[in-house]
Amino acid sequence: MPEQSYLRLQYTANEKTKHDYRIELEAVPSNLPGAAGHRYYMICPKTGLRATVLYLRSGTGIFAHRLAYGPTRLYYDSQLEPKRFRGLGKYFAVDREWEKEYRKGRKTHYRGKPTRWYARLLKLEQQADAAAPGILQLMSGR
Repeated sequence: MPEQSYLRLQYTANEKTKHDYRIELEAVPSNLPGAAGHRYYMICPKTGLRATVLYLRSGTGIFAHRLAYGPTRLYYDSQLEPKRFRGLGKYFAVDREWEKEYRKGRKTHYRGKPTRWYARLLKLEQQADAAAPGILQLMSGR
């Protein structure tokens, strides 16, 4: 197993609070077939939990696991949606997908056929259009 590794973070928050601390890394043998390497996880400085992403919440000043914030922990957007609207977010994702995928000069068609990314975007638009009447009915409470 690799030697003890860490990330050293040095930054200034709110233009006045200086931070300088280490985040330990834990190497875990890869579970991918044929891979002899390791996968690294960060160890949360607050909870000691293993994480691939640490979050910086305003007011706290340090990067930590999303569960480190106690009763006011961080949530994914989908966890905050009302149950009756869950899963509808994908129908409103057309604009986000377009911004993510579209780059100036990127081709939408090749030899007269839509490219894969563009066909996927068109399908998402069709799904959103087909679901719109049902969504409006659901939102009106009928």
